Amino acid sequence: MRLVAGRYAVLGELGRGGMGVVWRAEDRVLGRQVALKELQTPPGTTPAQIERVMREARTAGRLNDPAVVTVYDVVAEPKATYIVMELVSAPTLDDLLERSGALPGSRVSELGLRILGALETAHAAGIVHRDVKPSNIMVLPGDRVKLADFGIARAMDDPGLTQSGGVMGSPGYMAPELFAGARPTPASDLWSLGATLYHAAEGRAPFERETTAAVLHAIMYETPVLEHTTGALAAVIRGLLAQAPEERVDARRVRALLTGKAEVPVEPPTVYIEPVKPVEPKPRRRFALAGIGVAVVAALAAIYFLRPDNEKQAVAAPEPNTEATVTQTTVPSKVKADASSTEAAKSTEDSAPPSGAAGPAGENPPEAPSPSASSAAQPERKLVPLTRYRAERGHSTASRKVQAPKGFAADGSLGAVVAKAEPGTAKLFACKASNDDDWFTAVGGCAGQETLGQLGFIFTAPPATGTAQPLYRCNAGNDHFDSLSAGCEGKAQETTLGYVLISV
Repeated sequence: MRLVAGRYAVLGELGRGGMGVVWRAEDRVLGRQVALKELQTPPGTTPAQIERVMREARTAGRLNDPAVVTVYDVVAEPKATYIVMELVSAPTLDDLLERSGALPGSRVSELGLRILGALETAHAAGIVHRDVKPSNIMVLPGDRVKLADFGIARAMDDPGLTQSGGVMGSPGYMAPELFAGARPTPASDLWSLGATLYHAAEGRAPFERETTAAVLHAIMYETPVLEHTTGALAAVIRGLLAQAPEERVDARRVRALLTGKAEVPVEPPTVYIEPVKPVEPKPRRRFALAGIGVAVVAALAAIYFLRPDNEKQAVAAPEPNTEATVTQTTVPSKVKADASSTEAAKSTEDSAPPSGAAGPAGENPPEAPSPSASSAAQPERKLVPLTRYRAERGHSTASRKVQAPKGFAADGSLGAVVAKAEPGTAKLFACKASNDDDWFTAVGGCAGQETLGQLGFIFTAPPATGTAQPLYRCNAGNDHFDSLSAGCEGKAQETTLGYVLISV
């Protein structure tokens, strides 16, 4: 039987992850079972680096909170460092979500308060967790929680202590400022809490994408839409996921909102919106596989190195000279040529906007509200979330009104349109090329191509209420897809469809 430090007898493996292996072990001195986390020591590790791990583990060991997994001991051996922790026999929050899906909002709020309590204790002691995520949260009977791995991510965030020299942590739950090289702070822990609560309430990670590059891009430039969560919990999640740390809600505000002691709603997070330059529709062309790979690498590099200085100043809406314009060409360049001139003319004539409307030619006029109805009496705006789907055949945008094609998998959120016409909105349609497997989104109609259904009503200019962001149609050569990025994720921007809501 393997014995560590002449004291801890290894009984079996409990699990493994990016930072090491966790073993079930028996403390032969105190006669109790413990969890033994083994952190491998790469060749060339200096004594100073080992001491850093030891110091962080000792600091975590000083935490005394029922919602924190207790650190008992830390042992350094030639090939590994071992952190001896309290053994907790309970599923993680990640296990629960995998098994049951989204949790009720009241339960998420209660769990959030208990996780928050653990973080408050740690932050008061000067300790930042750095890796708050569902798999680090143990859920005990009665929904008591135990937050594990305090300080370990920070201790291991040293190029000399990782085989790859990369940043430690889980990208989908790491605050955006950490990718820019900022030091971890209580605010970054709270952002991770917001991402965790989003996952628990919505049943999926907020920035779930197929590649790490896409995850990083989403964290830096997108704001996830809450489809099922409302009220104080929604306000908390939005406030925690604010891009700028100084605009994030603090722990005291989170507690007040979740306990019903705060009435003022959380302001929506500031959105970074890139200036939009109108471009002519580009013809479809096929990219070589190597070209696609280069585009992905370039997009990832842009996240870190090419962000313009003027973009760092957050604005709620673009300035007039950079405002996205909905172009009159709303059909992809390839399928536009297939539409008959008669149908195009009829579409333009039937759907011409009323005098003074903000929308472009070619869209149906919005249904004007009754002039006698006061603003206070208007019904609450009903949102229709948009989701991008993908398959080997291409991409498709869908909503609860128009389902994605069979075999397509969700690829990310695209904000939300509205269910009913409002002044300054236009009909947004899901379309398919009649002679090709090319799905696309268009304003006003599909111009002779196959109409799959109406997704909802999209704003033709930033609305007076709510936070909006332009929605672009992009040309990948093989197919079209929609994106919230003006750079079209490394592909060619074909047109601006309008504005979608990302918060209300």
